[in-house]
Amino acid sequence: MPAPLEGIRIIEMGQLIAIPFAMKMLADMGAQVIRLESTGRLESYRGDSVYQNDISGEFWNKGANFYEQNRNKLGITLDLAQPQGLAILEELISVSDIFAENFTPRVIKNFGLEYEDLKKLKPDLIMVSSTGYGFYGPWANFGATGPATEGAAGLAYQTGYIGGSPVMAEIPYTDYTSGEHTVFAVMAALMHRLRTGNGQFVDVSQTQATSSTIPEVLMDYSANGRSGERMGNQDVAMAPHGCYPCQGDDRWVTFAVATDDEWLALCKVLEQAGWAIDPRFEDAISRWQNRNELDALIGPVTNSWNAHELMTALQQAGVAAGAVLDSKDLLFDPHLMERDFYEVVNHHESTGIPPLPYASRPWKLSETPAVKGRAAPLMGQHNSQVLGELLGKTADEMTTLEELGIIGYGPTTPRPVQRPPLEEQVRQGRMQRFETDFEKQVRRAFPS
Repeated sequence: MPAPLEGIRIIEMGQLIAIPFAMKMLADMGAQVIRLESTGRLESYRGDSVYQNDISGEFWNKGANFYEQNRNKLGITLDLAQPQGLAILEELISVSDIFAENFTPRVIKNFGLEYEDLKKLKPDLIMVSSTGYGFYGPWANFGATGPATEGAAGLAYQTGYIGGSPVMAEIPYTDYTSGEHTVFAVMAALMHRLRTGNGQFVDVSQTQATSSTIPEVLMDYSANGRSGERMGNQDVAMAPHGCYPCQGDDRWVTFAVATDDEWLALCKVLEQAGWAIDPRFEDAISRWQNRNELDALIGPVTNSWNAHELMTALQQAGVAAGAVLDSKDLLFDPHLMERDFYEVVNHHESTGIPPLPYASRPWKLSETPAVKGRAAPLMGQHNSQVLGELLGKTADEMTTLEELGIIGYGPTTPRPVQRPPLEEQVRQGRMQRFETDFEKQVRRAFPS
């Protein structure tokens, strides 16, 4: 059975997450995604978090984060600073359905790759531009990374503890949010083209994508002139509502109590009958007004519980609760295993990386399933396939392109990310912990 987007070809000129993540999801649905890289400027994810922290040899083909964002894609290299390289990109665009990039408008204009230029090559082309602040406007050419856009979007201002400064998420939240919006917009553009035969320009602002996830904050000020204070894990109406310590090192459980019945159920599970009759907590308003005193009482009690056992007990009693999972918990979680959330992917033998489990898609289509996972490409792995078979370049032409440095199979100036030993990273607080037998644990859980 064909995948949903089989027959759609995408040229991706992206970095890091915003566009690569979006195009990965389209590749999962069967689109042919051809990812463009430069040998002169190494994609930073290629040199970061390399397998077994080993930066010897062709480290650029062992970056875990690169593999995560670029599965099911073809990979080529092109030097766009040379006219021949730019001409080849234009050839590729002329035989493709979508061109997606996440560079600043200034860079795209300098290359002559604006939509008005490209639709002359392919009149029904869909071009996707994902930038920090949008393709036009006073901030259009500002450089953008996750922390900057998260702050500009207003999200960072809302997150943090009472009386404290804004706190940003550990992950680049705006990249993933804008990536999901990008998929939606591309699918809408494809439907439009199917109906009318016309392509269009898709302008994605990563900041606006994130601002759209906090509309209640904008509306509260618009309607009431209020800017809500940072509340940590508390809620504007429910109490208790938070994250509480459990047995073990850095183990936690979260729960939220919305009704009097849920409050009584919580007291019963925690064996705290006195709380149930305490006048400070007799109703929802009282509990919320005394939420700090309540949180101070709960922590010492939950501290004697196993997080998963407390989660189960509370859920069975009708209280919304969840253990806080770290990366290892997630990887071996039985619920995610049962739902086949993880997909074991084989890697090119030259990398020395064994088959590894990857987080797959959060959606499942009963009639048009996603394609089987394929590892991200080695640098330049599909130069011959794409330039030779698709564009018809001869062997002699390919040799000339390589001699001129227009294509290649590794960075011209390889510089791996140097990190301290694992023990030192723990000491410095760069990581919580590490385990030396992780390979055995992964093999047992995901036999290849």
